Amino acid sequence: MGSLRDVTSGSRPKILVVDDTQSNLRAFSSLLEDQGYEVFTASSGQEALRLALEHEFAVILLDVRMPMMDGVETAKCLRQGRARFTPLIFVSAYDTLPMQVERGYLAGAIDYLFSPVDEEILKRKVAAFVEFYLRNTEYKRKAESLSQRVETLESHIQDLERTLASFNATPPLKKAGPSASVQSPPPEPLSRD
Repeated sequence: MGSLRDVTSGSRPKILVVDDTQSNLRAFSSLLEDQGYEVFTASSGQEALRLALEHEFAVILLDVRMPMMDGVETAKCLRQGRARFTPLIFVSAYDTLPMQVERGYLAGAIDYLFSPVDEEILKRKVAAFVEFYLRNTEYKRKAESLSQRVETLESHIQDLERTLASFNATPPLKKAGPSASVQSPPPEPLSRD
């Protein structure tokens, strides 16, 4: 993997971990911070939504079972806002039945991990999504730069077209008729003396 820096801001990629169990938050945070990520934690769906309004995350790890607002509800809300394209990885120790997993995918999950989570698999999955995020961010930056250049070139083209139109609107210079040729005086007759 390349540099763990967001090219546009120079900061480390941000990961959001959402879980109502403090020990899980600490474990995921420690593991991901050791990988060079800036980790934010939320212990509820509401807190996750607030953080998603304040920050752009490369990946969100989301516990499925939480009180008040569960992970599926939280995912549906995230998909309606700023995090609509952010990869969501559901983490669950309980919801392992195919119907429950499908509910998570329908809510917007990109992936699903079951507890106990294999640290190496988690690191690889997060790294892959972060790499995708960084490349996408770089492509967006380049697209914006190209768009600005196109606008500048279009402005120059319009200026040139106006200049050309003003030249075409100027009446042509009058050409003088056939110029009178300067004639030398007739030679004087030669005298014979």
